[in-house]
Amino acid sequence: KSSRMAWHTPPGFFAANETLNDLPEALLKAMIRDAVIMVLERKIHVMPIKEYTKNAGDISESEITSATNACLYIVRQLSSDSKSNTDRKAANSILVRETDLSKPVRAAFVLACIPEDGAKQVKRVLNVGKLVDFKWKIGMGISSTSCTALKSPFVSIQLSISDQNQKIQHHNLELTIKQFQDLRQTFKNILTQMEQV
Repeated sequence: KSSRMAWHTPPGFFAANETLNDLPEALLKAMIRDAVIMVLERKIHVMPIKEYTKNAGDISESEITSATNACLYIVRQLSSDSKSNTDRKAANSILVRETDLSKPVRAAFVLACIPEDGAKQVKRVLNVGKLVDFKWKIGMGISSTSCTALKSPFVSIQLSISDQNQKIQHHNLELTIKQFQDLRQTFKNILTQMEQV
């Protein structure tokens, strides 16, 4: 459609729309539910691609991966639009204009992303801000009040987040080396999935 200008869709998005249209209803709803949980609750985890593939019939794992990435993209886009994240009609109109999703698939996205009685809650939760800076350093815990010879390495992270009013908040994390490696692996998996869309 030539009027598609609002979303800057990634390569392969419309092919992934066709896969979403072909998914069994239960699998589609599970995928959308998982995407909504990731976006609304800001949880960082990898979507269960292998589990989706088991329930997808003849649809390949690469098609499921693309469909999952498209699903996450759609949920993020709907949640970032100030009108569509509270108004079901506006959300459906955007999906009609910006995607090739069938009517039942659009309805599944709208119902999952815009709860009828929770529109204000969704808007409040989605005000997550924008990452403007990421600083990290490695440190060594020498001792603590309960241990005189701690000698434990850690990674200190400072995230600087800008809210909608451009106010910057700093969030500090201290992770063990193992926790940092797990976080790094999660980001590596996210990058891999993003590159496949």
